[in-house]
Order: sequence, then C-alpha cells, then structure tokens
Amino acid sequence: MDITRTLPEECIAKIISGTSPRDACRLSLVSRAFGAAATSNLVWERFLPPDYQEIISSSSSSSASLNMLTKKNLYFHLCDNPILIGNSNNMSFQIDKLSGKKCLMLAARELSIIWGAGDTPYYWNWISSTQSPVLPKSRFSEVAHLRSVCWLEIKGRIETKILSPKTKYGAYFIYSMENGCYGFQTPVKVSIRLENEVEGGDAINAYLNPRIWSGTHDQQQSNEELLQINQQDGRLPIRREDMWMEIEIGEFFNGSQVDNHGAVEMCLKEVQVLNGKSGLVVHGIELRPKEES
Repeated sequence: MDITRTLPEECIAKIISGTSPRDACRLSLVSRAFGAAATSNLVWERFLPPDYQEIISSSSSSSASLNMLTKKNLYFHLCDNPILIGNSNNMSFQIDKLSGKKCLMLAARELSIIWGAGDTPYYWNWISSTQSPVLPKSRFSEVAHLRSVCWLEIKGRIETKILSPKTKYGAYFIYSMENGCYGFQTPVKVSIRLENEVEGGDAINAYLNPRIWSGTHDQQQSNEELLQINQQDGRLPIRREDMWMEIEIGEFFNGSQVDNHGAVEMCLKEVQVLNGKSGLVVHGIELRPKEES
C-alpha cells in the first residue's frame, strides 16, 4: 500500500523532520508527496538551530529579507553566507550543511593578541580587509598584520552555551602569509581547553608556513615534502576554498546545556625560540562541527 495516499502531508513532514538535512533532500526525490513534505517549512525549521530567529535579529544583515525566505532556502543561505553578529560585528555565524549545527568564527579583533592592541603599531597593525589587493577576501572589516615580534601569543575564548550542544567541535586558526614572511621555520604551539578543566590541553606543534627552508643552498621544499618530514611532528595547514589558510588548534566535545563548561579557550604561541617573526596576517579562529569517526 502506498502510504503517501493515506497519510496527510503534515504527517509525512513530521516524520521527515526527525531525520537529517541530507535524508530530507534524498526523500524529496521518492515521490511527489514526499517532495512536497520534504521541502515544507515544518521540516526545515526543525533543522535550523533553535535560536536562529534571535541570531538573525541580532545580525547586521537584513533580518527582514532573511525572514522572507522559506525555511529551506534560509537553511542553505546560512550554510553558504555567514552573517555578522556580536559586538561590533566581530563574530560570524553560519550553519554546517550536513548537520545543521552552528559554525562560529571569532574575528582577529575578538582575539587577545600580545602587543596587538593597536597602541604598538611597530609590532602589529590593523588593516582594512578591502585595502590589500593580495589578501583573500575577509568577512570582517579588519585583519591583524604582524610587522615584527619575537613573542607570538594569540588567544581566543568563546562561551560554550552559544554553540550547538552534544556536538564535537574543531577549532581552526585562519590566517595568511605575506610574501617575504620570516621566522616561521620552527613550529608554534597550539592548545585548547574547556574553562572548567583543571588541566590545560596538551600543546601540539603546528607549522604555519607551508614552505620551509633547509640545507645550505636555501632550497625551498614543497608542502608534500614537508608533510613527509613533519607529519609525525606536528600539524600542517591547508588552503581553504576562500583562499585563506587554516590549521587545526584542537577539538573538544560540547555537552548538553546542563554540563556548564563555561567557555572554551584556544591558544597559539611561540615563546621559546623567540626568533624574529613577520608577515603573518590573522583572520580569526573558527569553530565548526566535526564528523564523528
């Protein structure tokens, strides 16, 4: 018996809403009845974060125009188009396409950068993301540009209650390297910890520069060669679709709201070798869901 002829569309939609965005898209191809139910607002509002209306209304984006979209179109719009939220628009929000979980990014201005407050332009300066013809396009108005430091220390902090609960998250440092950058032939240390943990997360080596110099002839090694040499020693960056580089800081599990982790703290630093460094451009730190292995 064809259940689509006996069950009302609303009932089919309620069943589909208990699946996943990927399953809903697949089920929409089963039949005309499933197609109508699987694209309904009832289904796709279930896939949006529970507080999506509050987030949209706090955004500098036009909440009125977003609210005019169907829930399915709104879902995919938020997957592909981050919106700015928070104080001074120094945070962005978007949705993970597969799970519907929240992805948040802290702008460089939202990070704690030693010597980078703006009163010491000899060490760091802040540049408009639209002024540089060589930098990738930024979703934020400013990025931090490293001119010259020996002590490199960058920290980020975000309250876990604004992330999706019961979700494994990865934290990623988003950045670029100028031509002529120097001082990054040695790794930095990256770590992550939940605020209520007694012990901090283990620091791990991370190589920010995908190119290194070695030997006596200043021969530049490719990223593949670097991978073979250092894959057991530390993390390596990848180039994103938006042309920024990213390197994983670490991961954590955000439990239920009653777990009260407080906040998660992320850190990137090089405070041991203390060699001169220059040419790093900081975009921010992004937190996004990781697939369970």
